[in-house]
Amino acid sequence: MEQFRYKRCFNKAIIWALSAVILLYRNRAAITYPVFMAITLGILAWDCRSMGRSLIRDFEGKITINLFYCIALMLLSINKCLTASEDLQWGGGFGILLLFICLLLRIYSGQEASEVTDQLIKMGKVLLVPLEHLEKPFRDRYVARKESTGEMTEGKKNFRSVLLGLLIAVPLLAVILALLASADLVFGNIINDILNAIELPEIDEDYIGVPFKLFLAYIAFYCWTACLPAENFPMKKEGKKFDAVVAITFNSLIAVVYLIFSGIQFVYLVGKMELPGGYTYAEYAHEGFYQLLAVTILNLILVSFCKKHFADNKVLKAILTIISLCTYVMIASSALRMYLYVGVYGLSHLRVYVLWLLVVLVVWTTLLTAGIYKQGIHFFRIITVFVTVWYLALAFSFPDRWIVSYDLQLEKVPDHFIIYETYPDAAPVIEKDGTLWDRYCNYYDNDMEIYEEKNIIQHLREFNFSEDRAYDLISENK
Repeated sequence: MEQFRYKRCFNKAIIWALSAVILLYRNRAAITYPVFMAITLGILAWDCRSMGRSLIRDFEGKITINLFYCIALMLLSINKCLTASEDLQWGGGFGILLLFICLLLRIYSGQEASEVTDQLIKMGKVLLVPLEHLEKPFRDRYVARKESTGEMTEGKKNFRSVLLGLLIAVPLLAVILALLASADLVFGNIINDILNAIELPEIDEDYIGVPFKLFLAYIAFYCWTACLPAENFPMKKEGKKFDAVVAITFNSLIAVVYLIFSGIQFVYLVGKMELPGGYTYAEYAHEGFYQLLAVTILNLILVSFCKKHFADNKVLKAILTIISLCTYVMIASSALRMYLYVGVYGLSHLRVYVLWLLVVLVVWTTLLTAGIYKQGIHFFRIITVFVTVWYLALAFSFPDRWIVSYDLQLEKVPDHFIIYETYPDAAPVIEKDGTLWDRYCNYYDNDMEIYEEKNIIQHLREFNFSEDRAYDLISENK
């Protein structure tokens, strides 16, 4: 068993680890990312085939949710090399991690919980698998070699001989090249040019970082492909539910408070009643926004918890429905507050992401409300597909461009905000407007020098479309 597992997983883990280090080490926003993701999906498809399965089809030949995960992973990876926004880079990376874990669970355990909390627990366990099985690759290798019988093949002998020859040649060549370079100036200059083009990493960081990350990547991928059987992720049995009267009691009090609060929202935000002294509508809208957002999320957790852990009861369902309807009011109030504030003070990255989140909360609230009355809804899959598609829509719209385009029309947005707090994605918009373009170019002057000093290998490995476009425009301005 260990011999088969080692032969199946070793080469794939080595290829994946080498690809991760070569393509992604200190380089997570470049054109190499979609290349790495294509290699990753290719390796997973290869591994599925070696186990007699398909990456995107079930045993009956039907297309599964795995196809969506694969497409989403590629699109998120492509977006990483199209945008220079650090926010989108972080968001895309986080999304890739979550979807990749979901894909691993589907492939090797055949599982995907319908409840969000259950699935998140399973995903957390997947992340811990390499830590729990650190010895697995080495133990499998030891057992596989012990079980293996017969003489070493000629190919293996040649490979070891070549490897030994290379190990002997490297120190000898270092000494010989140093002597020859000092003996002849022309030859020495050629060697220096070659070494400068290679750009060897700094000793204090990369000589330690590269082997360490290579080792971690190898261990992680080997353990994920070898140690994710379904028995390690058992389907959670439904436990005993609590008395519904308890939930009815505390939810009734909460519902009354929410109804009063919802009425105030209509009076002051929709009805435009007179505010307390010293308040403007923009200040009133902004002041309570984040608290209201927190309460909205708390409501969703509360409804989900009560639905799952308390006995079925018509009165409880009615009260939870009232809380859900009040949650809609809170979301609408949050959106209106942000709209009023943005109308005066302009857009920012945080404000855009909050508005994006409000749409997610509307969908989540709708799912939970439907789940109060309908059993069997696959909450995790629906919310995952929606959030992924919604995020991709945001990412591929390049929000920096329309944030800057909107803010340039407002007088209250300070110039330094547009120049210093936006990413290179917005460069074409700022260049087209022209009013702040010279100052923008001066701000990126140092970055431009670093960009121009890159050699051809660095340019190819670290190429980012948005960054390259911005620097081209800045270069033209000079």
